[in-house]
Amino acid sequence: MRAGAAVAAVVLATVAMAASSSAAAPIVLQDQAWLAPTPDPAAALTRAPRECLARTSPQIEAGRALFSAPTVLGGPAARAGLSCAACHTAGRTNARFLLPELTDRAGAADVTSEWASKLRGDGRMNPVPIPDLAGAAMRPVYGAAQNPSLHAFIRGVVVEEFQGRDTAPVIDALTAYVAALDAACGAEDTPLSLDAALADIDRALAAAADPAGDPHLAGATLLAARHLIGRVAERTPPRPAFAKTRADLARLAADIGAARAPDG
Repeated sequence: MRAGAAVAAVVLATVAMAASSSAAAPIVLQDQAWLAPTPDPAAALTRAPRECLARTSPQIEAGRALFSAPTVLGGPAARAGLSCAACHTAGRTNARFLLPELTDRAGAADVTSEWASKLRGDGRMNPVPIPDLAGAAMRPVYGAAQNPSLHAFIRGVVVEEFQGRDTAPVIDALTAYVAALDAACGAEDTPLSLDAALADIDRALAAAADPAGDPHLAGATLLAARHLIGRVAERTPPRPAFAKTRADLARLAADIGAARAPDG
């Protein structure tokens, strides 16, 4: 299954008219739910830092897809649509992140929020700056606890901080992806493109199809691919001219759902 021609006519961003800095503005794109007030939300929602990977592999590509999927997390965060990428867009710092349940200032998050997890929750709003993950593999320690293991740190974030499932292949893939993030590309925002969005879907599907991969990881990656399709679909105008495109997206998502491993 390839995304390719199925979404060739998709308009990647349709928020220029619908998005607004007004507090009463409707949520058109899910990312608006944690977008700090800005005079130009359309620009903020159609640009992102450039991602830079020092290397790649099917496992890293699976981790890359999972990094953007709310299905990795659990509890209220997952229900709100949050993913690792919400705070760390392309692995970098999302300086525009502002979700009242997790922070009272942009570019920060409360890692001991009771909203996200009662295991780590301390009953106080005390957000800390969101770190840049590029070059994380070169750091000696991670987080406030100064954890010397990147793998253990990521597992703690997923399982303890956000109530996600403790699934070894998923944690391993996320760790491999974060370890491959490089700072060489710089952190400047670049325009999002349709080609890149379609490539993200294709990369996720290719990783899920890796014959040497773990079956559970394949199922989780397919689920992440469906989320990526949803991100394209929500940017497709609900107008007659795009009816076929929207139907093609829905069909592709349904095909992926049918292909998922039973335990994925």
